[in-house]
Amino acid sequence: MSESNKAKVALVTGAASGIGRATAELFARNGYTVAVFDINEEVEKVAQSIREEGSDCLFAAGDVSEEEDVRGFVERVVKEFSRIDVLVNNAGIVLVRPLENTGFDDFLRVVKVNLGGVFLFCKHVIPVMKNQLGGSIVNMGSVSGHVGQVDHSIYGATKGAVIAFTRALAWELAPHQIRVNSISPGSVDTPMLRGDIEIESRKTGLSFDEVKRMRESEQAFNRWASTEEIAWAVFFIASEKASFITGTDLLVDCGWVAK
Repeated sequence: MSESNKAKVALVTGAASGIGRATAELFARNGYTVAVFDINEEVEKVAQSIREEGSDCLFAAGDVSEEEDVRGFVERVVKEFSRIDVLVNNAGIVLVRPLENTGFDDFLRVVKVNLGGVFLFCKHVIPVMKNQLGGSIVNMGSVSGHVGQVDHSIYGATKGAVIAFTRALAWELAPHQIRVNSISPGSVDTPMLRGDIEIESRKTGLSFDEVKRMRESEQAFNRWASTEEIAWAVFFIASEKASFITGTDLLVDCGWVAK
């Protein structure tokens, strides 16, 4: 545990599983008090696990696209812990579907969660960080915001928007010593990605393992990342070790975009 992190608070959204859970647990192991938020009620088990490891953890099951849910949780965190040093906007959903078969309601839901959720948590956490004269925001982009992927047009559009939002907000908040960055993972072994593979498997008639091997080949090391590998990237860019980094999108894609 880092002594310098003992009084710091990290708020992580989408923390019930995958990258969000790994990130919350990593911050806790490194001395942070953690607040976790997810629409999935399994987030309570994550909080319980973190507490059992000896760290304080506040949780709520809520929707990142509902402003009252967001406002209420931020207020609870501040009331309980007095500050928020790190905000990790990890919550997101994916839509794998041809554009012509996509309804406007589907489009709106992806935009509201992937972009709206980032907007709402930033909106309500920024005043807290301004008041304490600093903080770090990490938004979850994606390799899909950098490269085109079949049947991912709406998802990719939201992730490209998150990256652009991050750049602009970094300059807006620089006078307040608040850093804003994003992370763009490649393929990560999460329930979301495995769901993608199952959809592609049904669509193509290939087995799950065949599709998985195809997707793994898009990474230079021919494998998916673990959630912990992405969590470490988030932890670094949120930390004081990255004190001169703001307005940056960190690709953690195993060379996918470089190819």
